[in-house]
Formats: sequence, C-alpha cells, structure tokens
Amino acid sequence: MSRQILIGPAEEKIKEFLSQSDPIEAIRSIQQDYGLDLDGIDASYPLLDLCGYSRLEIHLAVLEQLNKAVIDKINSPSFQLEDFYDIFERTFPYINIPQMQPIPMALLNKFERHIEDDILDKLKSDIAVFENCPLNIKKRIWKKDEAFFQQQMLSMLNDYHHDEGLQSLAMNLKPDSYQEVIEERRSHPIMLRVMEIIGGDPTLYVMFMEMIRLVFEATPYPSLCSLRVDILMNFHDQDVSEIYELDECHRLIWSLDTCVRNQNMDVAIISKIKECFDDVKNGTRLYGDFAMVLMDPLISNFLSSCIVRWLRNSVDEDAPENLEELINYNSKLLNLAQHAPTAVANNTKIAKLDKDLKGRFWNSLCQVIVSENSNPNTVLEPTVIRTIQELLGRNEVARKVFVQYLLDRVFENDVATLHRCLPLILSTMPSLEDTQDGLNILHIYTYKAFLRTLINTLVKKHLLDCVSDRRWRQSVMESFLLKTVEWDVSVHEQMVWLLAEFFYDAKYFMALATEHVAFIEEWANICALHGKRNEKSNKNLHNAYSMLLYRSSQILEGRLQIRPQAAIDFCRSIENE
Repeated sequence: MSRQILIGPAEEKIKEFLSQSDPIEAIRSIQQDYGLDLDGIDASYPLLDLCGYSRLEIHLAVLEQLNKAVIDKINSPSFQLEDFYDIFERTFPYINIPQMQPIPMALLNKFERHIEDDILDKLKSDIAVFENCPLNIKKRIWKKDEAFFQQQMLSMLNDYHHDEGLQSLAMNLKPDSYQEVIEERRSHPIMLRVMEIIGGDPTLYVMFMEMIRLVFEATPYPSLCSLRVDILMNFHDQDVSEIYELDECHRLIWSLDTCVRNQNMDVAIISKIKECFDDVKNGTRLYGDFAMVLMDPLISNFLSSCIVRWLRNSVDEDAPENLEELINYNSKLLNLAQHAPTAVANNTKIAKLDKDLKGRFWNSLCQVIVSENSNPNTVLEPTVIRTIQELLGRNEVARKVFVQYLLDRVFENDVATLHRCLPLILSTMPSLEDTQDGLNILHIYTYKAFLRTLINTLVKKHLLDCVSDRRWRQSVMESFLLKTVEWDVSVHEQMVWLLAEFFYDAKYFMALATEHVAFIEEWANICALHGKRNEKSNKNLHNAYSMLLYRSSQILEGRLQIRPQAAIDFCRSIENE
C-alpha cells in the first residue's frame, strides 16, 4: 500500500487494507509504517502510552507544532515566491482537512496576489473551507462574484435585524442619552464585523450598500436604515475619505448626525440640510437613498420630537415667527422617510406632504396642547378627534409626532391628556397581518415602539401611580394597556413583566395595599385570558408569568401572593407539553 493514500480522503483504501488481514495486526502495521519518522520515537511511544496518550493525540500535537513552525517560516522575509509555488502545490489538495489547513491558508494570506482564479473557484465551492479563508482571499472572491457576496452577507443582515439589544435601542422613542445610543449602535459586534469585512475597500462598500438597498426593497425595516447610517458615520469618524467621499449621502447623514448628537435643530443646520437636496430630483435613486437615511429611527424620532417642541412653543403669545417654517420643513423630511419603502423599491416620486397635516392636524394637536392638565372630564371637540383619528390612520408623520407628544405627557405626569388621547391610539391600531405594505410596516413599528417606550417609562416613573392612583389605573392601565395586549405578543410579554416589577423592589411592594394586590391579580388574569400569543412566544410568556407568580409568593411571607387562575393554567399547559 502506497504511503500517500493515508493522507486525505483514503477511507475506502484503509477499509480494504484492514479487511485483507487481522485488524489488530493491520493497525500495528499502519502504526509501524506510518508513524512519526523521528529519532527515538519508537522508544518514546511506550512511555507516552503509559501516560495515557493515544497515537492520535500524539500525532496531532506534533502536527500542531509542525504547522506553527512552517507558518512562522512562511511569514518570515526569507520565504519567497519560488518557495510558495512548491509548498502550495503539495499542500492545497488537503485544504479540506481541518488539521491540514493552516499551512495552505497561511500561503493564501501572504501570496494572495499570485492566487489564480481557478483556485478561488475551488475555495468558494466548499463553504466550510471558504469560511476559514483569510479575509483578503474572501474579498477577492466576493468582488469576483457579487451574488455570492450577497448570499454570504444576508445572514449577517438577518442577525442584525433580529438582535434584541439593537431592537431595544431602536424602539426606545425617548432614550436617556442619544450619545450613548449612538455609541452602542456603532460599536456593536455585528457592526464591527461589517467594518472589518469592508475595510477601506470602496468596491466592497458599494456592494454592501447595494445589498442593503436590495433587502430594503423586499423588507423595508428601519433597522436597515440604521445600518446604512452607522456604517458611513463609522468610516467618517475613522477618517476613511476613500469611503465617505464616495457616498453621496455623506453630507446629509453628517448634518443629521450632528443634530441628533447635539439635540438641536435650528435655522442654520436646516439650511445645510436643504443644501444636500440641491440638484437632487424627486424620483431619482439618490432621493430614495435620502429617504432611507431619514427613516433611521434615531433620526426620525429626533425630527418628530423637534416638531412637538415647536408646536408647544407656537401656542405661546410670544412665539417666534419662524416656527411654522421649521415645523413644515421637518414634516417634509419625515414625509420622505414615510415613503422610503416605495421610493427605493420603485424609484417613484415621493408624494408631497399631506395638506391635511399642515392644514388640520397641527391645529388639532395645538388644541390638545392648550387643554393640557385641565379637568379630566374635559372632552376634545368632535372635529379635533376626527382629524387626529383620520391622520393617525393614514399618515406616518402624524403618528410619529403624536406618540412623541403622548410620551412627553407621561413624563410631565399629565394623566388628563393621556385620558383624552390614548383612545385615539387604540382606535387606529393597524393589522399585524399585512406586512407587505411598507407604510403598514412603519405604522406597526411606530405603535410597537410607542407601547414599549410607554411601558418602560411607566416602570421607571409611574409604577405605583398605575395601581394606586385611580386616574392612572383607569386611563392608562385598564382602558388602554390591558386592551393592547390583545394586539401584539411583545406587548403581552412586556405587560406581564410590568406586573412583576411591583414585587421586585421594597419601595414598591411595601406600598401595596390589599386592594392594589387584587388589581394586579385581576390584570394578570386579563393578560393571560386575552393577551395575544403564539407558539414562538409561549416559552418567554411562561418565564414571565412564572417569575410574576414566584416573586409575589416570596416576599413578606407570602402576604402579597397573587393566584391569577388563567395565568396558572397557562403555565401548567406549557409545562405539560
């Protein structure tokens, strides 16, 4: 039997060799003929056997040291191109064997410029081998085959979109620190990996931007807009001019990033933003890219919060004269963001700002502002209610501004305004089934983000109010949030965790009276009976309900224990599956 056949795919040959004689004798013969050819190794084997090492472990340890020594030699200046051709020809056939990979991979890395296209094709054909290739080789393969590059990157985009930490950042409409959100987003491991893949290569940057655009056409999620903004700003911060000077969105993104960081938008910065649109026609590819940038949640949330601030200032007697201009321009920017899905997918012209927004909605919202902190029994005029409902149902700009306004009211403890306005959200909840329409995706996203932010804010600022203050209890919990659990699984889960918060901290549970505990138990039952759930959510919901039941039973010797029967039945049903 030739000695070469034991290197590489020789399984059938070895089986044949073993079948021709006694297997024990065959193994001894193989060990004798194909063992390590080192001085004194025959004397060392018995000692290593006594130490409990198998031949496999011994040979792998020697191979590891051999690989290391050869790689050190390859990376040394003395190892030249003529050496490369000889060793690469002998080692490449075994690159699919993990233990044999290090040497040909080191050669690929150092002599990438001298690798022929047929070798690249072979590397690409074996995904397991390709994944272990040095980055410079991967880049050549990607640039040679853009479809393969997109296939490789798609899983990364998917991981980015579904990352819980990034989702939490994006859906927080009122972050404590915009600067911290920016830093966390732009230092995320997936973001850093994308930056590493692109490096300073303009071709790969353009390919990746094109891929984001293609994915956005099919699934216009805001997370893709965030990725598009953050990649460019990271290259800007690293002063990689070859990249950011290539991107026609650079000046717009930079200007908006400055606004968000400084939490300031004035006439001067708006003038710079307007300049970005000079000579950019509506309906062009670049106009659609601009719309994608504006759809980034961090940017669109900031723009909508500015509008709320300016609307509030506009009802004052000494309001600045330019507020209407500022409000209308930010509305136009948000209108671009609203139509980004259709603009990118079809390169169609973006519709002008809804005239009813400027003509009716702002006036209606100003009437709501004027009635803030008034008697809870004060009702909004029917025309105001109809206008707000109508615009919330069809216009993303109106929705974004309205939810920002309501969150401000939560922070300001204005439960009377919440009592009047939260029903307008409830009456305009979108269908979760229709995710083909880009505008409906935004509608769903905005309301999910609002509910998540609202619940988190209540936990931080008004948890006890929600159970002890009749106004908060009835207007926010019972008339609104306990009805939204029927709409979305994530809201259902968040509500259960909100209830569990009452039993986490002594400052909360020591303030609970018997009637308060009864309310919490009743709410848990309502959630369990009517809350939306699906097979994917059952485990998380079970964990939330189990924690709620457990915590309530552990404090104050069980005096605050709740026993919501529907929640108990749900937990048992999951445990019995």
